[in-house]
Amino acid sequence: MFSVGDIIGPQLISVQEKTGVFETIELMRAKGIRRIPIVNEDGELEGIVSADDILDLLAEEMVLLAKVAPREQEREVKTKI
Repeated sequence: MFSVGDIIGPQLISVQEKTGVFETIELMRAKGIRRIPIVNEDGELEGIVSADDILDLLAEEMVLLAKVAPREQEREVKTKI
């Protein structure tokens, strides 16, 4: 029978809850991990963020950003007239 210790890596990678999204992405990419625990200042688990969670967030932000372009183009045209 296996224990959890037999299947996890030798070092647990985590980030503080104050860590920025892009810093977290860089760490996940550098370590080749898809999920990362989020801990508070006392080192207690606050949650786990996955690569899918981050992709969803970034996709939502890109949709909102894409909506800005047509409005700004329209505004620019109006100010040139």
